[in-house]
Amino acid sequence: MANEKVLVVEDDLDLAGIMEDYLKKEGFAVWHAYDGESAVSEARNFEPSLVLLDIMLPKIDGIEVCRQIRQASFVPIVIISAKSSDLDKLVSLGVGADDYLTKPFSLVELVARAKSHIRRYVAFGARPAAGAGARMTCGTLIVDPASFTASVNGETLPLTAKEFRLLEYFCAHPSQVFSREQLLTALWGTADYVDHNTVAVTVGRLREKLARANVQYVKTVWGVGYKWEK
Repeated sequence: MANEKVLVVEDDLDLAGIMEDYLKKEGFAVWHAYDGESAVSEARNFEPSLVLLDIMLPKIDGIEVCRQIRQASFVPIVIISAKSSDLDKLVSLGVGADDYLTKPFSLVELVARAKSHIRRYVAFGARPAAGAGARMTCGTLIVDPASFTASVNGETLPLTAKEFRLLEYFCAHPSQVFSREQLLTALWGTADYVDHNTVAVTVGRLREKLARANVQYVKTVWGVGYKWEK
């Protein structure tokens, strides 16, 4: 994982410096953006393997930065914020963030999450290789890993990268029940550092988007987890 590129987007210069120094000691190549406009530009030019993104930024806030980066890239985005409410996490995940870390945080935990996200990103690639996964059909729903798209009756669903991965995972394991811990490990690479509510939020967003297309196959198994069942 040496020399993997990390973009740190943080307007607090002291905190940014601490994060940058620690990440460099762990072998990462680090770029730093101090405001939202620079963050969008650096994400495009630098092509990082991970973005660590503050919400409260000058010029463009972190939520809009996340939205703009996600429109052009599947790079993992970890929101880092002093805001800790479920609503803040819901909004962040809803615009395409992969994870949410609340300030103050442990640098050890930051690096652990960074390595987990980058490991999965590098393993899957920015986009899955053509032919890497068979196209799956469930009623009117078509899930195509090669093109990283899901569609219903020819209309493409506006899924984030993590929502698509979750849908793909469910479709590949019909009727199998998964706990939150199992989904965290499968899709986030670990169940140790990611808030378990992240799974519930991502499942909820996926359900909402599928329901708009009259697809309601994600079932809750109370006290256990979730399953995909037509």
